[in-house]
Amino acid sequence: MLRKSLLCASLLFAGCNAGQPDEATFRDGLPSKEMVQVNAPKENGQGLKAEGPAATATQGQTADYFKATVAATVVVNGGTLWVLNLIEQITKYPPTTLEENKAVWGPSTGPMDLVAWRLTVTKSGEASFSWVLEGKPKQAEDSAFRAVLSGAQTVEVGSDGERKRGFGSGQLLIDWDAAFTLPGADNHLGTVDIRYARASATSQVTVDADFHQVRDEEDDGKRVDAKYHYQASPTAGGEFDFVTHKNIDIGDLNRLKLEKLSIKSRWAATGVGRSDVKVSEGDLVGEATLNECWDAHFLSTYFRVSVDPRQGYGEEASACGGFTAAVYSSL
Repeated sequence: MLRKSLLCASLLFAGCNAGQPDEATFRDGLPSKEMVQVNAPKENGQGLKAEGPAATATQGQTADYFKATVAATVVVNGGTLWVLNLIEQITKYPPTTLEENKAVWGPSTGPMDLVAWRLTVTKSGEASFSWVLEGKPKQAEDSAFRAVLSGAQTVEVGSDGERKRGFGSGQLLIDWDAAFTLPGADNHLGTVDIRYARASATSQVTVDADFHQVRDEEDDGKRVDAKYHYQASPTAGGEFDFVTHKNIDIGDLNRLKLEKLSIKSRWAATGVGRSDVKVSEGDLVGEATLNECWDAHFLSTYFRVSVDPRQGYGEEASACGGFTAAVYSSL
């Protein structure tokens, strides 16, 4: 990096070696929690309890589909934060081995841990990195290591030529099926593929997540797929799409097909927002839609459901802020 090279030149006779690998370089190539975190609007600076949506709403109460959006962010964040916390803990310590283009942490484990971890970061360009986190039973041979998290990242580079840690773009794959084989694993199954971009502290953040064959939270014996798209900026609000296939006719043995459920939520920096929901496919002959808006306090101001307009309330033009037209997810 430019500044380091200049420093080494000025300290040449003090023994500085510009070619010596720098472990901080490899930490730069790892994603931070801020790069992949999905944030919904918050009430009084605090996140609401995650709750699912309902087919009805109550005017003046916290909007159900605002709560559904918060619940969806918990799904994405919960899938990533535990592994990123683990990476953060591992890289607090110096790497076990350090080469010109590779750093390895581990195998490492705590005295009471059942799993040993190994993190390998490889530098393929000045700002390009790939990495893999592997785990194995603590007493097993190294041949038992299995990759539970892997990815690649391009780090943003400033005008001074320095890499900007915590900013960039990349992708990561979490393999819960592999993690499930390790001692003490939780009940997560399936995989999730995440793409993310965060160029600076003030720029738009995007996170896309594809969940493949994960456990159905409502039926532990079934696997489902789901897609999520998030984009937001600190000053312009954001939007969040999520799509999954599930049976909405629970308890009806004559209607067992999976319907496509899509929700697109949008909000302003003030917190004012709107959700547009569409249900199609499966046992439905056509499609059904549901729309809800909320105010800056996240209280429901507008509600419509296509299958029963009598349930609705509010005037779209005045109750939905700047979100006066429905926009459905294209995922």
